[in-house]
Amino acid sequence: SFLLSCLVVIIGSLLWTASAQQDFESDRERVIEIYKNANPDAIGDSNVNFLVTFLDKYSHQLELTPLQRCQSTDIVRQYNEEKAKQPLVDGAPPQGGWLSKLVRAIVVQIGIEIAAEGVKKAIES
Repeated sequence: SFLLSCLVVIIGSLLWTASAQQDFESDRERVIEIYKNANPDAIGDSNVNFLVTFLDKYSHQLELTPLQRCQSTDIVRQYNEEKAKQPLVDGAPPQGGWLSKLVRAIVVQIGIEIAAEGVKKAIES
């Protein structure tokens, strides 16, 4: 029964890892689709929000230059700080229109840069 428990845990871990990899690949493809050859003015707030969430979730796994890594960390922090300052509307955070032009421009620029490089995933250690 101990062996069976161990086997169940191992299989569960493998399935979770495969699912996480699939989530990354799906999100990665979406970032590339949105930002590769994009017109910065045509990228909507929902896609900016998606990229910030992607960077927050996966930046430690991405193959980024030191400058891109620093920018990603800074922009996620700035984005979260700006979002936290927004007043609640009927008990919910605002859905859009609150991003400053500077934060939005930096997020879009990072998205275009990493999409142009194919959003490479670093080798997992």
